Amino acid sequence: MQERTRTWFRATVHFDGAAFHGWQVQPRRRTVQGELEAALSRLLDAPARTLAAGRTDRGVHAAGQEISFSAPRRWRAAEMRRALNAVVPDEIWIEKLTETSREFHPRYDATARRYEYFLATGPGSASPLRAGRVWRVYPAPGPDRLAAAAATLLGRHSFEAFAKSGQEERGTTCIVEAAGWSRTTLGDLRFLIVANRFLHHMVRYLVRTQVEIATGRRGPDEMAGLLGGSGAWRPPAPAPPQGLYLTGVRYGTAWNRRPGVPGLTAVDEPGDPA
Repeated sequence: MQERTRTWFRATVHFDGAAFHGWQVQPRRRTVQGELEAALSRLLDAPARTLAAGRTDRGVHAAGQEISFSAPRRWRAAEMRRALNAVVPDEIWIEKLTETSREFHPRYDATARRYEYFLATGPGSASPLRAGRVWRVYPAPGPDRLAAAAATLLGRHSFEAFAKSGQEERGTTCIVEAAGWSRTTLGDLRFLIVANRFLHHMVRYLVRTQVEIATGRRGPDEMAGLLGGSGAWRPPAPAPPQGLYLTGVRYGTAWNRRPGVPGLTAVDEPGDPA
């Protein structure tokens, strides 16, 4: 009966992670999922539930989170997008919204996810207007060392050394399809990584380790040692959350959006994967 009376939607969502205590609903905490479900409940005059491609931590942003939810059949996609953008907080934006099947699951149907991390190293990086958007790093990491460290990540590896301990029930092996650094048109250093799955804090630990290597605080072979399980050293802490963005989810062979972050990258940024 529910299938005949409801329509299922999927949506691509942007949000400013600095404004929330992460993605997932938490009691007495302002979260992205909580605000979205409150907005939907207001529109539908009934409780609403969303599913998402992944959970983000406090301070982590998104320009490509994928969600799904259902609504009474009278709602159409264009109308729902306009209405939802009118009632969500300013820190959330629905980039696109389409009808989908009831069977679609934004997490379990995903074949890859893409994250981007931004290091601010230029003269304007100390501006308070950039606080909460990038990680300001001094001295600037060496680009060649960053590139060499990133190249080590490609392929299938155990990323146990780059994950929050005790969190991964499905094992620690991930397949990295793309990983590399580029200089954005706005002068930041951008790390872009694509993998079939990510462990908790994995991207942030990878960024911290690469910065340690590229600034000479750790040796150039440290990354390979950590991936192989032979390194005695472990990253002391993950990179700060504010430089990290979930920028895309792939379903089959199709991404839900192109790479990049509004305000930090150009539309077709040098270094974007094909």
